[in-house]
Amino acid sequence: MPWNVYDARVHTRVHQAWGKLRLPPGVATADYLNLGERRFLPLEEARLYPAGFERAEGAPLFEAGFLALAKAQVLWIAGGPPAGLRASPRVVARRRLALFFADHLLVGEVETLRHLDPAAFLSRSGAFVTLHRAGLYPLEGFSEGRPPRETFDFLTVHLGGIEGVVELPSAGPGDRAGFY
Repeated sequence: MPWNVYDARVHTRVHQAWGKLRLPPGVATADYLNLGERRFLPLEEARLYPAGFERAEGAPLFEAGFLALAKAQVLWIAGGPPAGLRASPRVVARRRLALFFADHLLVGEVETLRHLDPAAFLSRSGAFVTLHRAGLYPLEGFSEGRPPRETFDFLTVHLGGIEGVVELPSAGPGDRAGFY
């Protein structure tokens, strides 16, 4: 059975790589990466650029037909299909979170079981999770009133690469931000 091919952008602490990501049919990016036996993320037709949270521009450091990135070094990925909870929609809720890194943060929604607070969800989830309706912001001077530098329908985020999480309030009165 042929695998599906997706354009992908992978950010690590030191580089960003662009290339083609191959996934088995019907498998989400986060689910594929959460398979324990896979220590590397392979990309084909890859281009490697210096680190930076914004879209790479200019000439790449190098190009390769094949590049394997250590999963432990991955911060986040744009590409492939999103993962979703395999539960009844009645028990699933989306929570707005800001996941912060050294120089940027990602703001979006994670799907959780309705009865779990974000701290419980994060402690029970796999290493890679899907962040829906994601916005990319510089960490310095962050304000929700500012537009994001870039938006994504979803991203796959490596929880082992984040520095922290802030639960953002919804638009309702009396909501508070929680720090985890």
